[in-house]
Amino acid sequence: MEGVRTAPELRGIIPNSFAHIFGHIAKVAGDVRFLVRVSYLEIYNENVRDLLGKDQNAKLEVKERPDVGVYVKDLSSYVVNNADDLDKTMTLGNKNRECVT
Repeated sequence: MEGVRTAPELRGIIPNSFAHIFGHIAKVAGDVRFLVRVSYLEIYNENVRDLLGKDQNAKLEVKERPDVGVYVKDLSSYVVNNADDLDKTMTLGNKNRECVT
């Protein structure tokens, strides 16, 4: 049900971490600004997939560069403004998972 909040102790660690992150951002004083981006990937049977990408059949590659370290080539990234945006993004990615228990 939209608009109904679950008590923090009944939510999982990931949704609680979303609230924690944005709670700390809200408390920062001064001219500090934050840019929060989210990506969501799945590694299943040695295949890497972008759960937020347009092409759910695309197989992505894990790469490494000295200047950025390990990364996933062509992994999508979206800007989120609050914990609700982040939760909606995670819900969308969960629908695209291959291995759902």
